Amino acid sequence: MLENLNVQQRLAVETTDGPLLVLSGAGTGKTRVLTTRIAYILDMGLAMPWQILALTFTNKAANEMKNRLGQMGGGAWSAADIWCGTFHSVCLRILRYNCERAGLRRDFLVYGEDDQKAVLKTIFAEMGLDPKEYNPATWVEKISGIKDKGLDAATHLGGRMGEIYDAYNAELARLNAVDFGDIILKVLELFDTAPDILEQYQRQFHYILVDEFQDTNGAQMQFLTMLTPAGGAQNICCVGDDDQSIYSWRGAEIKHILNFDKTYENAQIIRLETNYRSSANILGAANSLIRHNAGRLGKDLHPAPGVDAGDPVYVLTVPTDWDEARAIADTIGRNADNKYSDFAVLIRAGSLSRLFEEEFTSRGIPYRLIGATKFYDRMEIRDAIAYLRLLVHPFDDLSFLRVIAKPRRGFGPSAIAKIRGYGANLMVGLRAAPLAGKQRAAADEFLAAFDFDWDAMRPADAAQTLLEKSGYIKMWRDAKDADAPERIENVKELITNVISKYDTMAEFLEHAALMMTDDNDTETAGDTNAVSIMTIHAAKGLEFNTVFLPAWEDGIFPNEMAINEGALEEERRLAYVAVTRGRVRAVISNAMSRMVFGERKYNAPSRFIAEMDPQFLTFQGVGMGAMRSLRTRGIEQSYGNAPRPRPAPVRSENLVGKLVLHTEMGRGVIIESDGDILTIAFRDKGIKKVAKQFVQISK
Repeated sequence: MLENLNVQQRLAVETTDGPLLVLSGAGTGKTRVLTTRIAYILDMGLAMPWQILALTFTNKAANEMKNRLGQMGGGAWSAADIWCGTFHSVCLRILRYNCERAGLRRDFLVYGEDDQKAVLKTIFAEMGLDPKEYNPATWVEKISGIKDKGLDAATHLGGRMGEIYDAYNAELARLNAVDFGDIILKVLELFDTAPDILEQYQRQFHYILVDEFQDTNGAQMQFLTMLTPAGGAQNICCVGDDDQSIYSWRGAEIKHILNFDKTYENAQIIRLETNYRSSANILGAANSLIRHNAGRLGKDLHPAPGVDAGDPVYVLTVPTDWDEARAIADTIGRNADNKYSDFAVLIRAGSLSRLFEEEFTSRGIPYRLIGATKFYDRMEIRDAIAYLRLLVHPFDDLSFLRVIAKPRRGFGPSAIAKIRGYGANLMVGLRAAPLAGKQRAAADEFLAAFDFDWDAMRPADAAQTLLEKSGYIKMWRDAKDADAPERIENVKELITNVISKYDTMAEFLEHAALMMTDDNDTETAGDTNAVSIMTIHAAKGLEFNTVFLPAWEDGIFPNEMAINEGALEEERRLAYVAVTRGRVRAVISNAMSRMVFGERKYNAPSRFIAEMDPQFLTFQGVGMGAMRSLRTRGIEQSYGNAPRPRPAPVRSENLVGKLVLHTEMGRGVIIESDGDILTIAFRDKGIKKVAKQFVQISK
C-alpha cells in the first residue's frame, strides 16, 4: 500500500507515534494519506478498528473515506468497525450511548435551522419582542456562534442575549430536543461532569485522525484536546492546509492549525507539497499570491514529475460585466467539444451568477448552479421528514405544526391554541380536544394517517404509506404549480433511494438530521455534462480542467468589508483556493464597469492580480476580441504584460462601453456620448467630460 506514495506521503503514513500535523496543500493527496495511514496502523497491528477515530467535516468526505477503507481491508479487518464520521455524527453517537448521564431522554430530537427559527419565533412572541427587530435567522446564527466556541462561551452572558439564550435552551429541553451546536457542546459538558466517561473514550481511541483541521471551531478543538490529554500517548494526526482556511464566518479558527506545535509538545510537522492536479504556471501564480499572507506556516506547491508548465494564468480586462459573461460563454462554446463539465465559473458571491445564467441560457450552453437549493433544503423533503418524525416521535410539536396544514385541514392559530390546552403535546391534544363538525372529521382523518403498524414495516414502505394516507402526495398530484411533478419526483427519490437503505426509521431520521445541517449537497459537480457555476467556497475540494474567475475587482474580490477592515488574509486564501481549482487553465477576468445591486460601479482590478508573479501570467487586451483567441491549446495572440487599447478611427457607432486612453488621465471607459463630448469613467481620476479628439478609442 506504500509503493504508490511519494517520500513525504509515506513519511506521514509511517509516523505513527505522537502528535503529527500534515500540512497538505491543494491537490497533494491528503485523502490517500489519511486512508493509507489508517490501513497501515491496522495492518501493523498497532490498533483494532474500533480503537481508531477518524473525523471529517462533511458526510460526503466521511463516506468517501469509508469506501476507500472498505476496499483496502482485504478481509483482515472491517472498515465498518472504525469510528469514522463527522464531528457531529461521532458526538451524536456518544450522546445516544450516554444520554441519561448527559441529561437527555433516549428519544431526543435533533433540530435543524428551520426548527430553531420556529422555537425562537415562539420565544420572541412570549417575551413580547418586536419580530422586525428580533429576526429568528439572525439569532440562530448568534446562538450557534456561542455554542461553537465551546464550554466557556455561554458562562457569562448577560442582558437580553443571556435571557434569550436561556429561554431558547429551556424550550429545547421542554421539547426533548438539541440543536446542531448542542451535539458537540453537550458531549463537552458530559466529559466535564463525568470524568469516568471521558476516561473510557480516552482509553478506547488509540489513534485519532482529523481531516480539514484548519476548519475546526472552538468546541471541536476542545473535544480533541479532551481526548488527547497531556501525559498520554497523544497519537493524533491532523491533516489540513492553513492556506485554505476560508470558513471563519462559520466559526473556524485558523489559530488551531497555526498553534498545533504549541498545543501539542514534541509535535512533528510534515509538508505535502507535490501537487497532482494543476500545471506549473497555475501553481506558480498561486504560490506567489499566498506568500503575501503573514499568518501561515509556509509551503510551496510544485507539480508532480513530468508535468509541464502548461498555459499561463490568463488575466482579461473587459469593458463591462455583460462583456465578461459574453466572452466566457463564447470561449466555452468554442472549446467545449460537448464536454461542458470540464468548465466551471467560480464567483465570489452568489449574486454574480445571474449574467452567466442568462448568457448560457440564450446560447444553449447547459449549466448547473451548484449549491442553489440542496436536496435536504427543499420544501417537500423537509415536509416528508417532518411527517416521518411525527410518526416516530408523536410528541414533536414542531413537526406537527409544519404538516397539519399540508394539505390544508382548517387548523389556524386559534384552533392550535385550543388543542394545545388538552394534552402534553399537540397530537394528544388533537385527540382529546372537543372539536365538532368538519374540524373533528379533519382531525380524525389526520390522526388515522398515523394509525398503522409502521414499526413492523420496511422504513421505505412505511414512509410511502404515511405520505399517501395523509394526503400529502395527493396534494402535489392535484397542485397546479409548474414544479409539482418535480416535487413528487423528489419525494420518490427520498423514499426509494435514501430511506430504503436503512433498517429502521430512527436510523434514517438520525441521518436526515445530520444531512439537513451538512454543507455538502448529495450531488457532485461532475454528475452531469454541464458547466458548473458556484461560489468559490462551494468549489473547495473540487477540480476542473478550466476555471473562469470573474469579477476580480477591488470591492468585489477582495470585498469591501475586507478592504475597510484590513482583513485581507482570508480573502487572499479564498483567491488561492479559486486558482488551484484549475487543472489545465485558469482565467481571471475583471470589468471596468459593473452593475452592482442596481448601481453602476467602476472598480479597479483586484489587488490580488498585482500580487501574483507576472512570469506566470499573460495579460489579454480589452473588448470582445480578447478571449476569442483562447483555444484548447492556449492563447494564440498575446498582448504582452499590460493591456494596451489600440487607436481606431472614430465612426458614428455607439461608443458607450468603449475603452479609451488619455495621455494624462490614463485608461477609462465611455459611459455617455454626446456628439464630440464624451463622459468617461477613468480608473484613477473618476468621471470626467472630455473632447473626443483628446482620447484614443479602442476597437
